[in-house]
Amino acid sequence: MKDLHRKVNFDFPFFFSAVLLWVTGIFLVYSATNIHESGPLVGIYKQQIIWVIMAILIIMAIVSVPGRFFYNFAYFAYFLSLLLLIVALFMGVSSKGAERWIMIAGVKIQPSEFAKIGLLLALARYLSEKTVSLEKITSFILPGILIALPFLLVLKQPDLGTAGVFCAMALPMFYWGGLTILDMLFIISPIISLILSGIPLILSYGSDQMWGIGETVPWGVFFLAICAVLYITRPHFFIIIAVIITNLITSTITTVVWNSFLKDYQKMRIISFINPQADPFGSGYQVIQSKVAVGSGYLFGKGYLKGTQTKLSFLPEQHTDFIFSVLGEQFGLIGCVGVLMLFLFLIIRGFSFIRLLRNRFFNLLIVGSLSIIGFHIFVNIAMTLGMMPVTGIPLPFLSYGGSFILTVSILIGLILNTRMSNQNF
Repeated sequence: MKDLHRKVNFDFPFFFSAVLLWVTGIFLVYSATNIHESGPLVGIYKQQIIWVIMAILIIMAIVSVPGRFFYNFAYFAYFLSLLLLIVALFMGVSSKGAERWIMIAGVKIQPSEFAKIGLLLALARYLSEKTVSLEKITSFILPGILIALPFLLVLKQPDLGTAGVFCAMALPMFYWGGLTILDMLFIISPIISLILSGIPLILSYGSDQMWGIGETVPWGVFFLAICAVLYITRPHFFIIIAVIITNLITSTITTVVWNSFLKDYQKMRIISFINPQADPFGSGYQVIQSKVAVGSGYLFGKGYLKGTQTKLSFLPEQHTDFIFSVLGEQFGLIGCVGVLMLFLFLIIRGFSFIRLLRNRFFNLLIVGSLSIIGFHIFVNIAMTLGMMPVTGIPLPFLSYGGSFILTVSILIGLILNTRMSNQNF
């Protein structure tokens, strides 16, 4: 009877939508690399097939384990992921200027990927037992430490994109853990100040003219808006002071970081995000070629294996970071919308499980897992279309890469497990 109950609760639409996306990814990886007759990219679609098969087996294994195991295992998984990050930092294999990889039994893995799982489990367990509140700042001490340790270790590699995933995962979990929408606005306001205060620096880079007061208007308007919200809502005095001070500090520190810490190539990468034509053969090259590929697909695309940008390898990293460009060129707007609908179905279907569950730990697992997947989808596609800087964040299910496929499979397995496990703990 118990086995029958578990079979009924297994969500086949959610599972098969993930499998369909993985199969789509295999075909895209093949089309992105079949032009190579020699070198490391020859036949890597076969490796992708093996990783996908392993991913499905991992999902089956995870859904067969009682959910309480992951609750008990949460902190151990977190500390194990930290250990792997430390090993990667001191004994990692260099790849593209970053110490991100370690060899285990002859297999190269990326510890920062599995750190996402470790942090997810640890935060889910902590927030399932404790609530967080801006009025009680001490409630953020332990979760802040949990986030800071992997964040700093990954940032040291350096891998800013993956480090950002930790924060993107934590914020929705904090919201589910007790924060309000207003609290979330106060938390992210310093980040917005950081971005808006950097606009004058970016616009004036390479010019003899100094930026004037007019170019500080965006940040000034935002800061006044935040002050107005603080005045109307009248939160705790400590919150008012903290929000004002952090916004002022972040808006000031932008100038210091830009002038003293960022190298010229890093500045050009940021500038190329706003205007790729500023460095068309350097940091803006990827974005320009990506937009050309996507745009040339028009409505129905050029056809499978017929993309000229893909065939001529004009797209760097077209089997990983820019796999969405391959999709757009070969299958056009229709193909892109179809894949986006699959992504949307997967996320909505996953969030729908929450209303069926009473267990706070499971709900937090779902929120955190879907936040990781959703953040990757948004950032990668926005990066491909030139709407965000190139960060090297892969596209779930479609991009080539063993460690990332296994990470996504664990997330999918955890989400499916919440439907099938006993909630009474």
